Amino acid sequence: MRNHPCVMVPTNQESIMNRKSYTTKRKMQPFITFLKFLPCAVATIVAGIAAGASAETASPPAGPSAPLSLQQCIDIALEKNHGRAASRLSIEIAGAQHRQALSGYWPQIDATGTFSMLDEDPNFIFPARSMQTPASTIIATTPMGPMPITVPAGSYNIPEQDVKLMDRKNFVATLNMTLPIYTGGKVSAIVRQAEQGMKASREEARRTDLQVVYDTTRYYYGAMLARELARIGRDALSRMEVTLELTENLYTKGSGRVKKTDYLRNKTVVEGLRGAVTALEANEQLARAALTNTMGLGWESPVEPALQELPFTPVDADLKELVSGAYRFNPDWARLEAGLEAAAAKIDEARSGHLPKIGLFGKVTRIENSYNSGIVTPENRNSWAIGVGIELPLFNGFRTTNEVREARARLERLKEQQLLLREGIALQVKHIFIHMMSAREQKKSSEAAALSSEENRALNERAYQEELVETKDVIEAQLVESLMKAQYRKALFDNLEARANLEFVVGKEVDAFMKVAH
Repeated sequence: MRNHPCVMVPTNQESIMNRKSYTTKRKMQPFITFLKFLPCAVATIVAGIAAGASAETASPPAGPSAPLSLQQCIDIALEKNHGRAASRLSIEIAGAQHRQALSGYWPQIDATGTFSMLDEDPNFIFPARSMQTPASTIIATTPMGPMPITVPAGSYNIPEQDVKLMDRKNFVATLNMTLPIYTGGKVSAIVRQAEQGMKASREEARRTDLQVVYDTTRYYYGAMLARELARIGRDALSRMEVTLELTENLYTKGSGRVKKTDYLRNKTVVEGLRGAVTALEANEQLARAALTNTMGLGWESPVEPALQELPFTPVDADLKELVSGAYRFNPDWARLEAGLEAAAAKIDEARSGHLPKIGLFGKVTRIENSYNSGIVTPENRNSWAIGVGIELPLFNGFRTTNEVREARARLERLKEQQLLLREGIALQVKHIFIHMMSAREQKKSSEAAALSSEENRALNERAYQEELVETKDVIEAQLVESLMKAQYRKALFDNLEARANLEFVVGKEVDAFMKVAH
């Protein structure tokens, strides 16, 4: 079959070269993908660490500060954090409400004063009437001896009389006192609700403290991770620049095995890695800014962690023990239990509406008036009274009955929420526990991989100096070492973050909890 003149058919030599090029490209494809992935993968490892600083305005780094330990950072955060101050005020509010409830047991004493001026003096009209006198005999004593005098019967008319009661200007001062004897359990129910409110406020403050400790711990180790990743990136860039110089020498002065494409490939990787290192250094500053913000410090005072390497602190605890410990120490669980107690007390308060109320009362009154007769005589100016009062509810349109139903429904709703919270806490603890176990295994594998990759990189560098391996092999060895070291640091960070999250959910330090459990 003859070829068409317009169709170009490759010769045997061209076919061989194309097949070699295709084979080389196919072998290099995973390596090219790896080079594309490495800067993004390394740069995104700390992307979530600096999330707390995203709301802050970008600012140039301030001068160096003294390195701080984790406990020092936590102490500063607990002292400076504004949310903690708000929680303390909530405790004060709950305490004041409790004292208000206790006032129901005390007598209530109040004084009132009233000054009034009428349009005229108040008076009282005695109507006109007639008075009849019967006939009588009066024995009169005379010098001549007793002499009887006869008085005949008579009738006298008494006219209408206008009597002034008091002056129109009057001031009355009264001192009143009431003391509840029996309220149907209403006062005691209100006191119980206030006590549970204090308990809930204390648990809320403890939750705030745990949140501050968790955030500070997470951002502290995040700043350390960002610093170590930036250091790994700078070391990788330094080695890659040395490799680039060696590649250039082998390309210009070597045996010819190293080609210009190898040099350009190496230079491309160096420049790409330089950009990744810049991103890592920026992430380091953002992570420190997030830590500074969490501690409540100003943006001009960046914090430097004192620890130089991320520690590995495994948790040797049983999942059931952790879940049971969360039910004992978790602030949210304690707050819900306080809410259940308060809801039960609310039912008693509503039921008191069906019961009578009994109390003592007393009153002392003083009247000041310029008139001294009528009803403001000296005897009437000062007066007092004491007695016992009772209030018996008869019918209020079934309001009390429905108040009781409402209180019972609220209690049942809280019980259902308690079931949801119970399962939620258990799932949270289990989720964190699985992450901790996964981080432990990842730490083991990534540590072994980091050691192997370091040895592999050293062997490839020595072999490359003797032109025994290709350029892409030594580049790949250097990049894989950096990635394995970064993954190892990330595994350490994941373990520390999971441990801090576990302490946040359980509500107590894991070491202290294990001592209590055993």
